[in-house]
Amino acid sequence: MLWAFPWGEAGTALANEDGPEEWQRQQLERIGAKLVAGFPVGDALAEYLGAVVEEDVSAGHGVGKSAEVAWLILWAISTHEDTRGVVTANTETQLQTKTWSELGKWHNLFIAKELFRFTATAICSADKTHERTWRIDAIPWSEKNPEAFAGLHNQGHRILVIFDEASGIAKTIWETTEGALTDRKTQIIWCRYGNPTKTSGEFHRRCTRPRRNSYNRVDGRTVRFTNKKQIAAWVEEYGDDSDFVRVRVSGKFPRLGADSFIAPELVTGARRREVSRHAYEAHPKILACDPARFGDDWTVITLRQGLLVHYQAALYGFDGVEVGNRIKEIVDQTPGIMCIVYDAVGNGADLDSTLRRIPTLPQLLPIQWGIPASDDKQYFNQRAEAWGRMKEWLKAGQIPDEDELCDQCTSLQYGYDGAFRIQLETKKDARKRGVASPDKADSLALSMIPDIVQRKVTTAKVRPVQQRKVVWSRGLNPPQ
Repeated sequence: MLWAFPWGEAGTALANEDGPEEWQRQQLERIGAKLVAGFPVGDALAEYLGAVVEEDVSAGHGVGKSAEVAWLILWAISTHEDTRGVVTANTETQLQTKTWSELGKWHNLFIAKELFRFTATAICSADKTHERTWRIDAIPWSEKNPEAFAGLHNQGHRILVIFDEASGIAKTIWETTEGALTDRKTQIIWCRYGNPTKTSGEFHRRCTRPRRNSYNRVDGRTVRFTNKKQIAAWVEEYGDDSDFVRVRVSGKFPRLGADSFIAPELVTGARRREVSRHAYEAHPKILACDPARFGDDWTVITLRQGLLVHYQAALYGFDGVEVGNRIKEIVDQTPGIMCIVYDAVGNGADLDSTLRRIPTLPQLLPIQWGIPASDDKQYFNQRAEAWGRMKEWLKAGQIPDEDELCDQCTSLQYGYDGAFRIQLETKKDARKRGVASPDKADSLALSMIPDIVQRKVTTAKVRPVQQRKVVWSRGLNPPQ
C-alpha cells in the first residue's frame, strides 16, 4: 500500500499521513505471505491446487476497517488479471454509504485509478474487453435470494470476498459463500470485518473458534486516530470491562449480547392487547413525568393503572413551572392518583421545585436515574432496574397503539458491567447512533418505580420546601 497512494505528499489528502496503522499493515502482509507460501514455482506449478486465505477482524469503532477494505479491494484487483469478487455488508445502507463510499475515496487517490472504472455498484477494468471478467461488485445480500453468492467461480485466477459488519450477515449467506469457493488452482481470499455485537452467529463462531482462518482483534485505544477523549468518557461512564466498552472500544464480544434490551415482539403484543377491567380497576393510578433535557426532546407525562396505560401526554417547549402546573391540572381532573414519579435531575430540578410548592398534590417520588438500583446485584442503576420492570410488565400490559412509543421501547441496547449487572445504553450514546431520545419509554419506565423502590409509597417522605434553609453564596445560585 505504500507505493499505491501519495502518503506524506504535500497538497494531497494524505499530506500528514505516513501509511497504514500497524494492524492494517500486519493483515496485508499476512495475506501476501500466505499467497506466496501457497504458490509453487517451476515444474511444480502444474500441481498447484490453489490458495485459500480467510481472515476475521473484530474491532472497536473508528479503527479504520473501511479503509482496510478499500485497500484490499484495490490491491486484489490491480495485482492479478481477471480478478473477480463480491463485497457485501450487514445492510444496504452500510454497504453504499460507508464501505463503497470509502472505496471511492481511495480509488481517487490510487496510483492506477485510470486502469479501473469505479461506479456506484462495481469497480472493473477500464478495458471493455475485460469489464465483465475483471471486476468486483457491491451486492446487498438477501436471505431469500443468496444466488449472487453462489456464482463466485473464477478458476485459475483470483476471487475476493469481503463481508463488512459481518455480525449482521445471515448464516445462509455464509454457507452459500463457503460452498461456492471451491475452484482449484485459484487464489481465494475471504475477509470478514465487524464490531463484535453478537454472541451468536457465524462471525462470532469463526472469531472465537478459528479453524483455518486468522483472527485479529483491534482495540481502538491502540489506533492513533481514534477519539481518545470519547473513549475515556465511555470507560468512565460504563466501566472498562462493561459490554459497552468491550464492543465499541476493545473489539471484544459481549458477555451476553448487545442487542435491544426489549424485544420488538414484547412491544407488539402490548400494543395489540386489550386487558380486562380487573387488570387495572383495583390498582392505584400512577402519574409519571420525564422532563425534557434538550432542545429537540419532549416532556412526557404517563398515567398508568395496573396493567393499563391510560394515556401519554407529550409537551414541547414547557419549562419546569409550566409542566408542574400541567401536572396539577391532571391531578385535579383525575381522581385516584396515588403518587407522582418524576426525574428530578437536570431540568427536572425546576419541576421538582415547582411540585414541592403545590400543597394539594399526592405523594411525590423524585427520582435520580443514576443512583444504585434496589436490586443492585442484577441492575447497574435505577434506570436499568425500571426498564427491567417495564420489560416484565410488557408481557401482560397494554400500551397505546402508537408507533413512536413502540419504537422507543426497543431502541436501547444493553450490556453487562464488570459485576455482571444489566447496564443500559445512555441517551447520549443512543443519540450518537442516530436514535432519538426515548422520552415516552423513559416516562413509562418511571411509572414502574413505585413497584420496585424499597419503601412504602404511602409513607415515603419528601422534605417540604419551607424546611429548607436558603443559603446565599456569591457567584452561586440558591440550592434547590
